[in-house]
Amino acid sequence: RKPVTDGLALEKAGLQTNAKGFLETNKHCQTKVPHIYAVGDVAGGYLLAHKASYEGEIAAEHIAGKSAAVDFKAMPWAIFTTPEIAGVGYTEEEAKKKGRDVIVGKFSIAASGRLLTMGEDIDGFVKVVADKKTHEILGIGMVGPEVSNMISEGTLAIEMGAVLED
Repeated sequence: RKPVTDGLALEKAGLQTNAKGFLETNKHCQTKVPHIYAVGDVAGGYLLAHKASYEGEIAAEHIAGKSAAVDFKAMPWAIFTTPEIAGVGYTEEEAKKKGRDVIVGKFSIAASGRLLTMGEDIDGFVKVVADKKTHEILGIGMVGPEVSNMISEGTLAIEMGAVLED
């Protein structure tokens, strides 16, 4: 996927795309021209409809004078392949790049009673990335059947600031 910016005459507005073709934005979805906002696929990041809607809300609130800012910490995503892949929060590598000392747990998706009752092939895993000192859950990744539905629990855990003991 790539942004469709041809024909927008960005240069006339004082804008240009980055090397990947996206418009750079700040935490309020503003471009380098403060009265021009960019959301959705043209702004890069996750190319998801719910991300675009969220950014649109943030931009509208900021235009209305509120101090709204994007926070993608609890933005879930899923890939509808066989098996499905889903995630939320940081990967182990991303957490380390952010300077976090992490602890990682990985276990078989076969522990899901739901999948057993559905007669699904239960290949797959769940990976939890947490802060080693505080035990704050930083990210969750899943591979297996129905994980696009199960990632909502991980999203809630990250949004609520859950720790491993939770």
